[in-house]
Amino acid sequence: MKKIFKEADFLIPNDNDLLLWPVIAVDQYTSQPEYWENIRNTIGGAPSSLNCVFPEVYLGDTELDEIRRIHGQMKAYLASGLFREFRDSYIYIERTVSSGRVRKGILGSIDLEAYDYADFTDLPIRATEKTVTERLPSRIAIREGAPMELSHVILLCDDEKKQLIESVDPERLPLIYDLELTGNGGHIKGWLMAGRDAEAFNERLNQYYEDKKGHSLLFAAGDGNHSIASAKEVYEKLKKAHPDVDYTDRPQRYMSVELENIHDPIQEFEPIHRIVYHVDPLHVLEKLEEECGDENGISVPWYSSQNSGIVKIDISDSGYAAGTVQKFLDRYMSLYGGEIDYIHDHDNLVSLCAQPETIGFELPPLDNSAFFSTIEKNGVYVRKTFSIGESDDKRYYLEARRITEDI
Repeated sequence: MKKIFKEADFLIPNDNDLLLWPVIAVDQYTSQPEYWENIRNTIGGAPSSLNCVFPEVYLGDTELDEIRRIHGQMKAYLASGLFREFRDSYIYIERTVSSGRVRKGILGSIDLEAYDYADFTDLPIRATEKTVTERLPSRIAIREGAPMELSHVILLCDDEKKQLIESVDPERLPLIYDLELTGNGGHIKGWLMAGRDAEAFNERLNQYYEDKKGHSLLFAAGDGNHSIASAKEVYEKLKKAHPDVDYTDRPQRYMSVELENIHDPIQEFEPIHRIVYHVDPLHVLEKLEEECGDENGISVPWYSSQNSGIVKIDISDSGYAAGTVQKFLDRYMSLYGGEIDYIHDHDNLVSLCAQPETIGFELPPLDNSAFFSTIEKNGVYVRKTFSIGESDDKRYYLEARRITEDI
């Protein structure tokens, strides 16, 4: 099989510039600008990936000017000698998260030719949740014209044998970074896998592909699917503009991702809760019970500024609570208005529901025992069904990769 997951040329800041460089994925803390302001104040004038990304909490604020600034900052960092380059490499990663447990992964790159975010597709790399195309334009605008890429994508493999990641022995690899992360992000270490170590991993990849014969789905985007979708759109646009170019080895065809195993015990699929602003909470509950209520159904806790409780719903229309609640809220807001947001943990949900004209629904975790087979059979989950880990445990922007060159 062709190399749909492969090595890349990675850029890592020099040791003395690395401490304040990483920041968390931009789709976190979307309702809490104070988080991002605190991080910016901590960083000060130090080199930081924050200067190369656009936190979604600020979307809508002079976007074009900000995107131009981001592109300019990327070019300045590349020209400044900030980075060390590791060519034709993987990076083995151990991330100590807020619980004290260690999450293992391997950073590589995927072939965008092998990826599709459609609800149903036969390509071997897919989305896990429905892609919200309205979220793509700002990400596309950032990637177009950007000289480098910073990725927070986590790609999942279905490796029951634990032959890909768990078999790596970091003690025999060169350590290339080891640092605490800002914003309660825990600790991260990265080791270089190049030369024979990369070749040995590629052999295990080939065995993984052999084991999956008969299955069309090999890898699934656990986090960061909208970023991959945007990269795919930019790449397809580039091919249309320059149809005679051979893109086989061009960097625009690939995107860096961290590969993790869905069978690692640390992979807990945290539910993403729903919160709706500018509505009458009692009216929302009345309509939900009218359309989806079932005294023998799934229990879903709800919160508002005045009260809280549990509503029991029938999930037979989708097979899981997030699907039923999302479909109801889509119908409700189309009729009565309201503004939805997606909250990644319990405390944030309860805190935000203290506002007037607000109601939040705390959704149960997803059963991931048949995660890959469910997507193969039924297509992707509804948008924002799950999250891998708590907010502070999301992937940080740390490693970079050049993605532009003259055509």
